[in-house]
Amino acid sequence: MTTTHTAVPAAYRPPKADKPIDSVDSLFSHLYDAARLELSTIPLYLYAAYSIKTDNVSQWSAGPGAFRLIKSIVVEEMLHLSLVRNLIVAIGRGDQIRFQHKDFVPTYPSPMLHRVPELTLSLAPLTTELVSDVFMPLELPAKVGAPPESGEYQTIGQFYKAIFDGFQRLCGVDPAVPARLGPPGEQELELFKHNRLDLQYTNTYWNEGGGGAPIIVNDLHAALTAINVIVEQGEGMDPDQQVVPLDPADPKTDLATGLFEAPHYVKFKRIADGWELIGDVHRVPENPRVAEYPEGPVRDLGQLACAAYTYVLALLDELYDTSGKDVKPGATSRRYGLERVFVAAMQGLLFGVIKELVRTPITEGPYRGLQAAPTFEYYEFPEDVPMTQHLKELCERVLPHFPALGGDNSVLWLISDQMPKDLGTHR
Repeated sequence: MTTTHTAVPAAYRPPKADKPIDSVDSLFSHLYDAARLELSTIPLYLYAAYSIKTDNVSQWSAGPGAFRLIKSIVVEEMLHLSLVRNLIVAIGRGDQIRFQHKDFVPTYPSPMLHRVPELTLSLAPLTTELVSDVFMPLELPAKVGAPPESGEYQTIGQFYKAIFDGFQRLCGVDPAVPARLGPPGEQELELFKHNRLDLQYTNTYWNEGGGGAPIIVNDLHAALTAINVIVEQGEGMDPDQQVVPLDPADPKTDLATGLFEAPHYVKFKRIADGWELIGDVHRVPENPRVAEYPEGPVRDLGQLACAAYTYVLALLDELYDTSGKDVKPGATSRRYGLERVFVAAMQGLLFGVIKELVRTPITEGPYRGLQAAPTFEYYEFPEDVPMTQHLKELCERVLPHFPALGGDNSVLWLISDQMPKDLGTHR
């Protein structure tokens, strides 16, 4: 059930890199910002990926390879966002975070969280310079042995290492001593005493083109495993790491079968070094705003994209508000349905609208001569109408101008036949 929440909970305090995590509030604050950080990368990468012209080109042409690489990264970033929220639920703070809140949704341009030197994140068409100057520094691996809490965080890896050590410290484990598996002690039981396993994202029906799967965080070992998945898939554990298991949570199996993939840093390096050619790119603006699109079909389509993006975040919130206790063989389960439609909403609904946007020329206004593109702005849904119904109305409004959004297995079909009819009725 969706309820109204403030964007920043009372327990949150801006994380300090020079102070070890020694309380649940501090751990939660770090995880809260980890979720903000993961979410901030998704529009950034999607914008660049869909600026590549892939229509009517051979799969062997320049472009599709780079597109698939970046899309796989986006899907894994969504996984990381869910893993972080599982960690937040595990420590009993799941009700203190909402992705679908206008103050939680990132804006662009903006500085990357907890990054020194400052790195500005902007929505921009894909170039090798964007990859080398922004994407690779964003995913830069931590130096081997670099302290996680020295002055300011310089990499995502250092930030997550602080969280990794914080979980151990709060469970009574010395981060400087290799952890040993054993029965949970009193401090570990205390940290996870308010855990709601039935509210964590656990279904393996997850992604297309990326590795890994949701992890049930029920103890210290599972928490550390989830953090390792995020770090290994992202920047890798060190600058020399060229591959990670397809499922970092089960590396032995992948080691035996030879299933590996590159961490995000290495994937981006392949594009920056010219191993994956970008090819032709749509002339999309940098950091566009829907309000600056010309009134009419183009602006309406831009608003639909914002609504679809906000809707995906609302679905994820709804999923985390819905218990999985009713998931039983042969029984109808709202939770299971939400897990399936969330992936469909992300990859079919959101991606489908974005694909239509970048093919749309702008003939007037400040972006005249360019192509439209998603702005990833927060969309304010009306309070008195279910979100799915309103989303359908937005889609039907633009359908006469963008008929590709209709028909079998289309964006409109997904909204009408696959999405929950009552989403947002309890706001």
